[in-house]
Amino acid sequence: MLLALSSCTRNHGDIGPWFGTWHVEQITVDGEPLEVKGDFFFQFQSKVFRFSQVGGHEQTVESYGTWEEGDGTLTVTFPDHRVVYITMPGLEIDNKFTITAMSSHEVTLSKHASQGLAVTYRLRKNT
Repeated sequence: MLLALSSCTRNHGDIGPWFGTWHVEQITVDGEPLEVKGDFFFQFQSKVFRFSQVGGHEQTVESYGTWEEGDGTLTVTFPDHRVVYITMPGLEIDNKFTITAMSSHEVTLSKHASQGLAVTYRLRKNT
């Protein structure tokens, strides 16, 4: 019983501030704020990445991939392109973001999408 109560919710150890759910608060494309329908969420655990969109009537659509942090970057990959069901400006099968700002409750990620657009995401931690 004690073993079950003391088990860790973070598989493969502590992944630092990334663990949990991050809400996409703002998306800018070439410096202009973009209005999007629904709410987007990034979730991190171990090396698994879950991307979800919550729309009307609490309908949730989700996709899974892997993530890795290193040298001021965050790489997110969806290994099977057939399971990326969500369209978010700038998000692609392979994504290498530059971490431009980060605290324990907020992070700003930027990248150049394949269309040549500069995309920035501001995320706020929910849990």
